[in-house]
Amino acid sequence: MFKEVEPTYLPLHPRPAYLIVSGKGNEVNVMAASWVMPVSEEPLRIALALDRETYTFELIEKYREFTVNVVDAKLVDKVYLAGTISGRKVKNKISYLGLHTTPSLKIETPGIEEAVGIIEARVWNSLDVGEVRLYIADVVSVRVKPEYYNEKYGWDLRKIQILLHAVGRAFTTPSRIILAERKKK
Repeated sequence: MFKEVEPTYLPLHPRPAYLIVSGKGNEVNVMAASWVMPVSEEPLRIALALDRETYTFELIEKYREFTVNVVDAKLVDKVYLAGTISGRKVKNKISYLGLHTTPSLKIETPGIEEAVGIIEARVWNSLDVGEVRLYIADVVSVRVKPEYYNEKYGWDLRKIQILLHAVGRAFTTPSRIILAERKKK
């Protein structure tokens, strides 16, 4: 037997927790987000759902680009703080969190040096959905730290614990690898 629950998005968690960087020059911000997903391979596009009241939203609207920074469990405290402190109140939130930027290859918005992967994206289209704006963005560059990445399978989960957001300040990581049986011929 099933029971109906509220809020209705929680059964979709845990989800990967990312650091989203927006802006450029002296106007750069970072925030935590887990509502990010791939939506197209050709062309390579991702979706980011972002509350329209955030400072990150203002910067993406202004500059039309952002980076998605993939993080591991070592950054859990910084990710949590990035999601709870407003960039309007803490002007240099990246420094405040003890993080460092690294230049992007194809856009002006930087990435986070402590991340294990950086996806550079330019806004292609957007749609207001409830309180969020859903950005569909062209991926223009993807970089990873190769010691944690396998070209065939993606993240080497034996070497890295990709951070997943459960709810509030609760996070988790993939605990084990489970392989499905090979398809019988």
